[in-house]
Amino acid sequence: MHETDCYLCGSPDKAVLFAQQGHDRWLEVVDPGLHQVTRSWCVCEHCGFVFRSPVLDNGEFRTLYERYEVNVFRGTTPDAYFDKIIAIPPVQSENRQKIGWLKQSLQDLGRFPSLAEVDVLDVGCGGGTLLHIAAEELGAASLAGVELNQAYAELAKRRVPGDIRHQGYQGGMFGKQFDLILNTKVLEHLQDPGAFIADMAGDLSEQGVLFLEVPDILEIWTLPPDHERFSIPHIYYYSLATLSELAARAGLAVLSH
Repeated sequence: MHETDCYLCGSPDKAVLFAQQGHDRWLEVVDPGLHQVTRSWCVCEHCGFVFRSPVLDNGEFRTLYERYEVNVFRGTTPDAYFDKIIAIPPVQSENRQKIGWLKQSLQDLGRFPSLAEVDVLDVGCGGGTLLHIAAEELGAASLAGVELNQAYAELAKRRVPGDIRHQGYQGGMFGKQFDLILNTKVLEHLQDPGAFIADMAGDLSEQGVLFLEVPDILEIWTLPPDHERFSIPHIYYYSLATLSELAARAGLAVLSH
């Protein structure tokens, strides 16, 4: 593990918000000896970006994600998992609430004559449940997804009628542009989120919209330090200001939040 400066502005000046020691189930799969390292969540004293320091080294990151979520379905079958998620009532379904908000936002913006005609890409699509619900709620028929986890990708391929690929995402990999790109619960894991946003921006059509979901910095003050959201796979926490800055660097503007 190694100490880091602010990703957003490069400043070495940071204040520690809180420190962690002891057990982290994800460190267990990398190197149990790392439990003894003090892991701090910091805020940049210049731009306010919230980040972890120290972070895993490149080799440790590779080990983590080679072993990350191997047993993703936790004792159930993939199809039972999928059916359970999409059957959650709308008032309780996180996925349906997200897509409902997105649908209303797109309608308010008047960006597309018909949502049924939008090309949708889900980057980090998991088992395809969010993409399935997006197709249901928006009426979209042109679907694509990319997912690094093999078990999730195989489920999405089987249950979502679209171009689903099992690999890491790279800009231009589908050879086309999309009207709507979904990216949820991914940016907090990435060492270089700005480059990732730029790749997705390059895959947007002229009127295209990128939907991002990230952890909000309010959780720093509302969740206990041993909460799962502060475990080692998470590197950054975002505010509207810091996420907007990353988007702006990729040539994007915030339409709704």
